[in-house]
Amino acid sequence: MQKDTKVKITFLVILVGMVCMFTAVVTDHWAVLSPKVETVNITCEAAHFGLWKLCKKHIYIEEQEMVGKGCGPISQPG
Repeated sequence: MQKDTKVKITFLVILVGMVCMFTAVVTDHWAVLSPKVETVNITCEAAHFGLWKLCKKHIYIEEQEMVGKGCGPISQPG
């Protein structure tokens, strides 16, 4: 093979890898589920997910000010 053909193939492989990495990072956190809190003293389940993983969190609601709002923060650790 010619040297310029090897260089083109190498750049193509690098470009495909970068596109795959960018897609994985961007689509990791594209949907957030945070249902509305109806009453106090309940357990609410909030979640965020993308193409690659699902993160969900069980939150015990005990503050009156949370009624009528979403049950969890958008950024959830773990």
